[in-house]
Amino acid sequence: MNVFVLVVGFLLLFGGCLALWRFAKLRSKGTPVVIRPIPAGDGAAWRHGVMKYTDGAALVYKLRSLRPGADLSFPRNDVEIISRREPTTVEAGFFDDGLHVVVFSVANQGEWELAVDDSGDTALVAWVESSPSVRQTRRLPTNIEQRFRSVRARGAGNGRGNGNGRANGLR
Repeated sequence: MNVFVLVVGFLLLFGGCLALWRFAKLRSKGTPVVIRPIPAGDGAAWRHGVMKYTDGAALVYKLRSLRPGADLSFPRNDVEIISRREPTTVEAGFFDDGLHVVVFSVANQGEWELAVDDSGDTALVAWVESSPSVRQTRRLPTNIEQRFRSVRARGAGNGRGNGNGRANGLR
């Protein structure tokens, strides 16, 4: 019995330390949000978390989660802001003052509601609007130095130059 209590106590202590580490790590690294998938009942399914924006996705870390990585990931080119609204009276009871709700959709993930303040809303809009178009995104060649050298080598043997930018025979 004593061993069982000791193991349970150790697991609780370990889980508490892990939760404290996650909370301290995430608290200063993103935008505080309250998020839920829709449809949901009035005041139901809201989860507090932190949203961190990367080049390719918005990552949501729920505060009551022990998962080492992000709990939700929204690919940047799949996010579309639909509307904004004020919190209902039920939601206003547990939201901080100054929060409003942004409704957005994510391809293959449905619609979501995000309760944020004005600066969080601005960050989300700026992140979505600055996303490059999928059609305009070009990949740089991975062998750019090799391609540059081959173009220079072709220019050296065609009689138009010696490959160093000077005309033949002129200094």
